Amino acid sequence: MYFFTEEASRWLRLAASTYFVIWSLSFQALNSRIQYVLLAFWMCDISVLFYENQFFNFLTFITRSLTFFLLISIVYPKIHGVKFRLSELLVGIAIIAINIYLLWELFYMVPEAHLYDYFVPAYLGFTILTMVLVGVAITCNNRYSSKASLYLLLATLFMALSDINFFIAFYLDISIFYYPDRFLHIFSLGLILLFWINPLETSMHNLGNREI
Repeated sequence: MYFFTEEASRWLRLAASTYFVIWSLSFQALNSRIQYVLLAFWMCDISVLFYENQFFNFLTFITRSLTFFLLISIVYPKIHGVKFRLSELLVGIAIIAINIYLLWELFYMVPEAHLYDYFVPAYLGFTILTMVLVGVAITCNNRYSSKASLYLLLATLFMALSDINFFIAFYLDISIFYYPDRFLHIFSLGLILLFWINPLETSMHNLGNREI
């Protein structure tokens, strides 16, 4: 992956998501809601192939946002009403604040040539859902403290970092940032599958049978 051109890297990105979608069939993932997350991930990687085109650029934001929304819809019912310790709350706020700062700094760095009429609402929606998903993942990990919750948290952070690296590479034309984007992208896909394979559990709340 290190030596691939940008175009070849995008195709490899799609190949990786296709592989994980096919691999998930062996775990009967298509019998659960996680199938929609994987398919949204896959659709996003298709649109990234033509990211320079305004329509596919917009579609990339939509499908990425859909991926985040679907993960939120799966996890949020499991954490409704959770209470935080002060230290957990402060750490969560700090992580979200850092992500907000990075995403907004990137927005203001986008060259005017890449802006179009619906770029701002697409980016805003994407940013909000990114922050919500990070918050949900942190809350989930604080509540369950299990392998599954850790996989979800890492997948969420890796997806956010992957996006940040991709934006820096594409919009600021700093190609070296494509390298962490590629690896973070693959890791996040694998972690999403691990999250599904390992059901959320605590001593007081067992969510077996992979109901997600």
